Amino acid sequence: MKTAKEKERELVIKLSKEKKTCRDIASILGISKSKASFWINRFEKEKDLADKPRSGRPTPLSYDGLTLLSDTIKSKILEPKRTGISSKEVLQIIEHKTKRKYTLRHAQRLLHKMSFSLITPRVSHIRKDEKAQEKFREEFKKNFNRNIWTIQ
Repeated sequence: MKTAKEKERELVIKLSKEKKTCRDIASILGISKSKASFWINRFEKEKDLADKPRSGRPTPLSYDGLTLLSDTIKSKILEPKRTGISSKEVLQIIEHKTKRKYTLRHAQRLLHKMSFSLITPRVSHIRKDEKAQEKFREEFKKNFNRNIWTIQ
């Protein structure tokens, strides 16, 4: 089964064989002109649309290691009287489990990879009064004579 990327690349090549320009292909498919041009040129040179292997150091954490870490973090979050977990706490857990030092930013990347999201609490004022706000809205509507959506 082909991925969406591969189907998109095949469409780029098909449209270029139909004598469409890169700009036309880009506007039809909703991609950038440079992306369309890249895949056309790459196909002409190599006759291949597959991804090439990427360079870079592989992660020392395997899929099993990430799931183990994820379970540990979830158990910490679900402890009673706990609202969440900080990145620094996660960093300590990772260092304890893997015996390796990670930067704070890398710990955040790992959290994102494990499908955790960073949610910051929203401040709600103590004296916020819903009834007073609704009363103000009603009074404002009654006393305001002109349409507020018109431009003058």
